[in-house]
Amino acid sequence: MKKRVAVKHLVVGMYVVQVTKSTGAAVMTSKGVIKHQAAIEKLKALGVKEVEIDTSKSLLTSPAQPSITQNQPENQQLDTPPAKEKKSTPLSSEIVRAESMYTNAKAVLGDTFNSVKNGGIVDLAPYEKIAEAFFESIFRNQDALLCMTKMQDKDTYLLTHSLNVAILLAVFSIHLGHSESLGKKLTLAGLLHDLGKCKVPEDILLKQGKLTRDEFEQMKRHTTYGAEILESMDVDDLTKQIALQHHERLSGKGYPHGLIAHQLNQYVRMSSIADSFDAITAERVYKPALTSVEALKILRDSSSAEYDGKLLNSFVRAIGLYSIGTVVLMKSHKLAIVTDTNYDEPLKPQLTAFYHTKFKHHIEPKIITLQSARENDSIVKIVNPADYQLDINAIINRLIIDRYR
Repeated sequence: MKKRVAVKHLVVGMYVVQVTKSTGAAVMTSKGVIKHQAAIEKLKALGVKEVEIDTSKSLLTSPAQPSITQNQPENQQLDTPPAKEKKSTPLSSEIVRAESMYTNAKAVLGDTFNSVKNGGIVDLAPYEKIAEAFFESIFRNQDALLCMTKMQDKDTYLLTHSLNVAILLAVFSIHLGHSESLGKKLTLAGLLHDLGKCKVPEDILLKQGKLTRDEFEQMKRHTTYGAEILESMDVDDLTKQIALQHHERLSGKGYPHGLIAHQLNQYVRMSSIADSFDAITAERVYKPALTSVEALKILRDSSSAEYDGKLLNSFVRAIGLYSIGTVVLMKSHKLAIVTDTNYDEPLKPQLTAFYHTKFKHHIEPKIITLQSARENDSIVKIVNPADYQLDINAIINRLIIDRYR
């Protein structure tokens, strides 16, 4: 079925037939599926206002944009994700390499934080290498490093948070069709965005209760501390800007300068989404981790005032609802972990069941293939394994990483 849509309503995955309205002289040189956001932005830049699409050839599971609920997996999206191109490298070849990369990067970041606390300087070279390695790994197969972001360690949150934000920004950037150069810059910015926390007293960083007004004011200074540290380094302006502005909000209620929407560029808006998402889904000394669905709902509920709604939808499509390492409750009362994504049918990932919630004991791991017509089980909702007194790190290691060692 062919229909006309405004360019502003185009999404990755739609099949474009021809330009039907334009303020310029743009013409379609070829028909086809839009594979990257950059293609949409190019159409806008050329003055294209409307195109004709063929819905029968589009790679979208649905044009709808349902709201998130906890009980209906079909509605656990902010925006229906289009089909993605399968990555060139299988998970089996990337996951162990990604784990080693992540572990080594955490050690480098830990050494830097200790050095800065003691008045030392930051050597940028190791971080540029890490950013490049992360970006290239994600380009080969984003599932491997995204799986690492599911690991929880409240004692090293400060380190893992920076790594996770870097990974999320790299995935986000690739999904939006940014250049490799820009993608690596955003990955580097993620690694260094919280460097200023080195100068915040540990009793404030690790406090288990609510911060006092004075303590919160001290905590907020990490953004300016970070920008100051980066000023002494040979680092690009984008990295400095993200370190300074990742807590700014569209409403003007962020910090340190209370900037408002028109003062915040796309990259700062991207970083605020990635930073907030990881902070909400992480286990901290003062709070348990929330699920990805809960985190996305929180961001969506405040998106009109705090976050860029269009970018938030793009972020959901980029990371996927059921990414590797996500734990779900099944209709059979079993817990299962996503062990492989399904780009053709995003709501039907491959799972491995490992625990029965009704009888409260581990079971022999069993692969669940939801796309099989013979499979009667189905996903009820995404859950936090800690709610069942289960260790997500042990689960990921046993059922995903060890499988490929």
